[in-house]
Amino acid sequence: MNSRERQALVGALLLTALMTAALVWLVNEGWQRLPAWLAVILCLLLAVFVIGSPIWALARWSERWLARQQRDRQTQQRRD
Repeated sequence: MNSRERQALVGALLLTALMTAALVWLVNEGWQRLPAWLAVILCLLLAVFVIGSPIWALARWSERWLARQQRDRQTQQRRD
C-alpha cells in the first residue's frame, strides 16, 4: 500500500468516525427538534446516502482494479 492509498484510508476512517458521531447525536438529541417535513426529507437523504455510498465506493474500487489489471497485462505483453 503506497502513501496515497494510506492517506485516503485514514481520511475515510476519520470521515466515517465523524459521520457516525454526528448521526448518533442526531438520532439521540437532534431528531426531536426537527420539524416533521424536515425530518422526512432528512430521512430520505440519509437512506439514499446509506444505500448509495457502498455502491459508489465499490464502483470506484472496481474501476481502479480493472485499470491495474489492464496495465499489468500491457506491461507483461511488452516483456514477451
